[in-house]
Amino acid sequence: MAMAISGCLAPRTTAAVTATWCADQSAIVVLGDSHSTGYGLPDYPGGGGFEPTAVGWTSTVLRAASERWGTVTTVLAHNGAMASDFLPGGRWPETTSAIEYVHDVQPALVIVELGANEFAGDLAPHEFDERYRGLVAEVQHASPRSAVLLLVPPEMGARLVPDPIHSWDAYTGVIETVAAERGTELLDLGQYLPPGGTPEADGLYLSDAAHLTEAGHRVVHAAVWTFLEASCGL
Repeated sequence: MAMAISGCLAPRTTAAVTATWCADQSAIVVLGDSHSTGYGLPDYPGGGGFEPTAVGWTSTVLRAASERWGTVTTVLAHNGAMASDFLPGGRWPETTSAIEYVHDVQPALVIVELGANEFAGDLAPHEFDERYRGLVAEVQHASPRSAVLLLVPPEMGARLVPDPIHSWDAYTGVIETVAAERGTELLDLGQYLPPGGTPEADGLYLSDAAHLTEAGHRVVHAAVWTFLEASCGL
């Protein structure tokens, strides 16, 4: 079963968080993929982008942060999105315009939830490193005041290529390295969710072993909400 969320698992806090999110909960921007859009949930209407749902983790964080602190949360996510989609040449307006939006809003916190689709497609880890690192650098350049939280997505139990050669650790290693080198926060959802397709994952993933059920989204919400509250003792 997924690990319980407790104070000992709360992420470390950095000076960036203390200077921004801990003092100003006015705005959050989420950059993500289908784990952030609400895809696969019973009330997700489709369309590819983010849509409000009853239990999708981005929707519940949006509502809870608004009620608690008056936070305006914007979710710029698309099904199938990769880090490259948030850079020039990306495939969708909500992704290619994300950096400009971050620049204009100067949010207190930017959450980046990406990497699962690169793993699914077996993208060469060095290519993922270049694109992911570039995206985080662009976010920090666009809004130097923003705290940045990098989420390691839940490990998908399905791949999109017949004979993948790269392991999940190759992609999580990129995210962890970028977090350390760029001075961002890091929250590994693998602490709370087992890999899709494993016996422990029963009830947390849809039948595709890739996307989360309502129960899985509740776990992610709890993990992210713990960060939002516990990192600053809010």
